[in-house]
Amino acid sequence: MQIILDGLTFTIIHRTNKKIKNIGILLENQNEIIVKTPLGFKVHNLRNVVLHHKQWILRSIKKIPAKNKFDFFCDSTIDFLGQKYPLEIIETSKIKYVKVDFKDNIFYFYHNPQIKEYEDFLNGLKKFYKKVAIKYIDPIFDKWCFITKLYPQQITYRYAKKRWGSCSWENNISINYMLLQFPIAAIEYVVLHELAHIKEKNHSKRFYNILALYMPNYKQNEALLKNKLF
Repeated sequence: MQIILDGLTFTIIHRTNKKIKNIGILLENQNEIIVKTPLGFKVHNLRNVVLHHKQWILRSIKKIPAKNKFDFFCDSTIDFLGQKYPLEIIETSKIKYVKVDFKDNIFYFYHNPQIKEYEDFLNGLKKFYKKVAIKYIDPIFDKWCFITKLYPQQITYRYAKKRWGSCSWENNISINYMLLQFPIAAIEYVVLHELAHIKEKNHSKRFYNILALYMPNYKQNEALLKNKLF
């Protein structure tokens, strides 16, 4: 559903579930207006909700980045191991999805001409990070396992929205492969953090003593992760 406000065209996205108790407006980018409603809300009333918040939307939308296939690229660059690298977008009918390759310090995004959605390009980048995670992060585990004498049962790499890593009671460690955006120091901090959980399952004083013992500047490295890129 689309709506025009002062000459600007927006797509209205309706989100509803049983946890939503009140009607709300959410702006994630300049192209879409997200309306969150309780269950049972009549779809034909969405326009009225948007019009009621028209002035707020027009004031706020200028502060929100536009959503398109490039909007997760910072200044047309890709963050990788703490460095920014240029990218090139290449159309090809030989593939169905988005394929990402990194060579000669350039990120190449190959995509079918029919693919134009933001999520498709982001998913292509996620697949790249996941593919190379073992190559870049496994050696960091080797280093810190040797230093600490703490060894996980298993190491896996997956995407997570809220965690950079986790360690189960069985000492299985999962690492968010999006860590590859950050400098090696930040990745080493997460690896050591999860290895420390093998010995101390909670964030007790003893846990932080382990971090300080092996990485005295761990707070500095932890701070690198505060500005999440995705």
